[in-house]
Amino acid sequence: MPQPARRRGRPPVIATERVLSIAREVFLERGIRATTSEVALRAGISEGTLFHRFATKDALFRAAMNFDPMVEPPVIATLPKIAGQGDLRANLVDLGMRMLELGGVALPVMMMAWSNPASEYSLEKLAARNVNRPKVILQALRAFFATEREHGRLGEHADPDMLARAFMGSLHHHCLQEILFRDDPQRPSREKYVRGIVDLLLDGAGVGRKRGAKDVR
Repeated sequence: MPQPARRRGRPPVIATERVLSIAREVFLERGIRATTSEVALRAGISEGTLFHRFATKDALFRAAMNFDPMVEPPVIATLPKIAGQGDLRANLVDLGMRMLELGGVALPVMMMAWSNPASEYSLEKLAARNVNRPKVILQALRAFFATEREHGRLGEHADPDMLARAFMGSLHHHCLQEILFRDDPQRPSREKYVRGIVDLLLDGAGVGRKRGAKDVR
């Protein structure tokens, strides 16, 4: 598709917030396949102007999607506060929904970074800085399920490590499906998927369901 010719003269002035808003639209539409040239074209600026503000594509992606892999996600920081409190099933559904929202942004960003050895967040560089965010999340989930078992809200034989891995792995899988199979009509909604996973995990952990619970389509 031919690109429209640019006008000569001074390059257009556009606020960084507007650039990020446009970049977010492009990345949400195209995923990690989006290019900086597509963002620049839609923003009406040159790629050089774009790279003057954001040194790399993954830097633009992280800024546009408001994600920093070095910062602990707030959803994980809340786990110790809700462990042993309130309705366990409802807590897990809420947690799962928030983790899917985070994963929908984090997974594409990290896939882009991991595939680029020059990225400041490549696997090698993260390992050198001793940064392993998935491991931190897994540890937090493991501690959460261990606390729930200590409070007698899970069966005595429930394994906190297996519950944490199954919960996190299932959410990760759904995020991956959303990226790879965006047009799949049979893919369940996020809420239906999370409720189904929570039911499976808690049934296996010896927690009965309340009567009258409604299925989500």
